[in-house]
Amino acid sequence: MKIFVDSSVIVEYIKGNQIDLLENLISSENELFVNAIVYSEFMFYYLAVIGEKSPLTLKENKLVKSIIEKHKPIELFQNFQTIPIDYEVINLSYDLMQKYNFLPNDALILATVKISGIKYLASFDENDFLLPCKKEKIKFVKTISDIKSAW
Repeated sequence: MKIFVDSSVIVEYIKGNQIDLLENLISSENELFVNAIVYSEFMFYYLAVIGEKSPLTLKENKLVKSIIEKHKPIELFQNFQTIPIDYEVINLSYDLMQKYNFLPNDALILATVKISGIKYLASFDENDFLLPCKKEKIKFVKTISDIKSAW
């Protein structure tokens, strides 16, 4: 099964919260996908969590390189296939922003899922994605049991 993984799942994992979902996804036979938005959101939060300062402060203090070299967060992304964002995704995201009152990143994520034909979106952002996923016929996954019920 193809599952798109939102940054919220990866961020909560590195924070040590709600780790079961991502661990289960990675150890499963499912194909896992992200896009550049997920990577960017994750890295932004990763720097804040690991660096214990705002990413801008870390940048100003020239600490980004040392954090990345020490912890190697890119290794986590070896578990995912990356879907590019093209004009078709951008165009649909624009429509989704209007339809669901989405901010750009969430619209780009849902547009990527929809255009790629992926039927599952793993996320902890229930307030943002639950209703739009239902209306767009995409299964919203926030627990291991949500995945098992899909099999």
